[in-house]
Amino acid sequence: MKKKLKLTFSCLAISMAMLFVLCACGNSFGKIKAAYEDAGYTQSELTENLQKDLMAALNAESEEEVEQVCKIHVFAKGLLTYAVILEFSSTKEMEEQIQNSATLKGMISDIQNSDLVNKNCLLFFYTPLTDGLEIFKGTK
Repeated sequence: MKKKLKLTFSCLAISMAMLFVLCACGNSFGKIKAAYEDAGYTQSELTENLQKDLMAALNAESEEEVEQVCKIHVFAKGLLTYAVILEFSSTKEMEEQIQNSATLKGMISDIQNSDLVNKNCLLFFYTPLTDGLEIFKGTK
């Protein structure tokens, strides 16, 4: 009886540990959001026009289809400084969408070694000559 109880608790502990590891390493947006907010950016709701552009880039037929694949986050600092981040549902989903989209594939030739990719997030646009790219790179 004691062996069965030990085995059950051991399996439960291992399962919980694996679940924690899988959840912790898959999404990098929380760290990216904190870094931009620490640098004085605020998250904006200017995503309506970007959603249409993203639909075209991902060859999607509806906004709901895009929302299942990724979320758009816009960070603004002042009037002219922006960073647009695409948060994909998973790293695998991001890689598939980039491979299937001529627009995204043209933007990123080497996905794995690009400064524009951080796990399941992609820095889609940033204002040149600002700190937007450096903040994103600092979260890796």
